[in-house]
Amino acid sequence: MRRLAVVHHQHPAWVQALREAEPRLEVRGWHPREAPDDAWLLEAEGLFVWKLPPGLVARMPRLAWIQNSGAGVDHLVGHPEIPPGIPITRADGQFGLWMARYVCAHLLQEALRLEECRAAQEERRWASKLVPEDLTGQVALVHGFGRIGRQIGRALRELGLEVHGFVRTPRGDAEFPLHGAGDLGAWLGRGRVLVLCAPLTSGTRGFVNASLLEHGHDRLTLVSVGRGEQVVVPDLLAALDRGTLGRAVLDVFPREPLEPESPLWAHPKVVVTPHHSGPSTPRALVLDIQENLRRFAQGQPVLNPVDRALGY
Repeated sequence: MRRLAVVHHQHPAWVQALREAEPRLEVRGWHPREAPDDAWLLEAEGLFVWKLPPGLVARMPRLAWIQNSGAGVDHLVGHPEIPPGIPITRADGQFGLWMARYVCAHLLQEALRLEECRAAQEERRWASKLVPEDLTGQVALVHGFGRIGRQIGRALRELGLEVHGFVRTPRGDAEFPLHGAGDLGAWLGRGRVLVLCAPLTSGTRGFVNASLLEHGHDRLTLVSVGRGEQVVVPDLLAALDRGTLGRAVLDVFPREPLEPESPLWAHPKVVVTPHHSGPSTPRALVLDIQENLRRFAQGQPVLNPVDRALGY
């Protein structure tokens, strides 16, 4: 029976879910701050993890597979302690629906003028002139168009928006027009909402900066659900202040938790949420890795390992 080690701050729930998903595996778990059983780890060949504790890989000489407990793998692909021959797999198939709800909720809050309606209610004022914004035909720009971006795009399309995806390499697509990421600036002037859901790579780090945002306008809403390092925060704040960006909804940040002294907390055009747009729940995520659990238990190669050169 092959062993799968779970090192996660919610390890009891994950151990139970993984055992139920693949009974042929011996699964044990620890909190990242706990000292694991070194004798057991010596024989473990699989690792389910988010943040990799220092020195853990060196204590697992038989390690043959790392399953990330989320979609973004930027913290693992360049990790100096992980040998290049060990496959790393990610799980993102279940996050798309969560993130699509998040994006649509924040856009609809604006379009339906819900904060103004609430203010009117508190005043017991019948505000008949609070007409909702018609989103039909307005342009949604989605940077990053894998499974998550596509789910977000479909949801925005159902709201009546015209959706355009932006990817590293332009390609044909049966559902949506896909453009090169380098063309995004030329589209910002037409956009009603810009959604950031690309993986963090050398090409996307700092992608949303002053040179990009200068092409925006005061009705453009940015929604960031990918990685915080993709946004240059001072440039974002400057764009909000000068009117080349109307509003920013941020769920991810370069440093988390967001430091108390950050100006993002108090800016009137910024919404801060605690990295909750795509929660990693066992019920949803185990479905996404079921096949690789089966293959690992049977001694077969896992499917769809991360391309470390690309970063996803």
